[in-house]
Amino acid sequence: MGNYVSTPMGPMHEVDFGGTGPSLILIHGLGGSTTNWNAVAPTLTALGRVRAVDLPGFGLTPPRSDFRLGTHRDSVIAYLETMDGPFTLIGNSTGGLLAELIASARPDLVDRLILVSPATPPVVPDPRLDWPTAARLAIQAMPGIGAAYGRRFIRTNTPEQLVRKSLNMITHKPGRVPMSLIEESREMARIRKQLPWAGYATARTATSIARLYSRRPVYVAMVLAIEAPTLVVQGISDHIVSPTAVEWLCALRPDWELVHLDDTGHTPQMDAPHRFVDVVRRWLTRAEDQAVGA
Repeated sequence: MGNYVSTPMGPMHEVDFGGTGPSLILIHGLGGSTTNWNAVAPTLTALGRVRAVDLPGFGLTPPRSDFRLGTHRDSVIAYLETMDGPFTLIGNSTGGLLAELIASARPDLVDRLILVSPATPPVVPDPRLDWPTAARLAIQAMPGIGAAYGRRFIRTNTPEQLVRKSLNMITHKPGRVPMSLIEESREMARIRKQLPWAGYATARTATSIARLYSRRPVYVAMVLAIEAPTLVVQGISDHIVSPTAVEWLCALRPDWELVHLDDTGHTPQMDAPHRFVDVVRRWLTRAEDQAVGA
């Protein structure tokens, strides 16, 4: 399963996949864990030293005193400070948003960003917005109501059902997800059903995300403060973060590179792992060549 790294903010569970060279840190999305990266992390070791980390209250990392984005950000920063940097942060969904927050607050720690379907404020009107999913996420973010919904959802579903429902939402074609990853996800779901905070961690973090979205000027200032070269990878069939929102984000930063992946959803590292790794490899190799040339 990995090991625990001691930090001033508490232990952080990580999986060290090995490799040599630049440090690549993988940060999962809301409700996820290090398991979300298992289909691509071993291959990414050809590009550097790869580690995946569980956010507080998710995977196998115990929670902190609260689930605010600032607390998640500071927890990952404390984790990064236990190692030699700088780092390439690869974040999916909420992990992408946290990678942005870290890069803007601590540019000394981050040399490159790869944002995979990063959590982004919605754009309205948006003909590509998936309204049933948007409504579910809105309920999940409601103080009190979201936590009650989360507890009931985990209590009334088996690990197999939890994984199946999750894959139906975050992937475009669940049948393409490697069977080994599905089995590992079921085991993680079985473990998390026994953890007392599993039922409300997602909802309380979602509430904090919604609060940031409501302060759009603060979000925009954060994005504009990022100095690291950035790649954005977005699945065209993403039902959680609309491609329209990600295009709005990249319009704020025309220096960022946006790559759309056809026939994939919110987690291309899970249902299109080979294409995802190819995009990352080409971008990192080109960035390294440019750095050497400079």
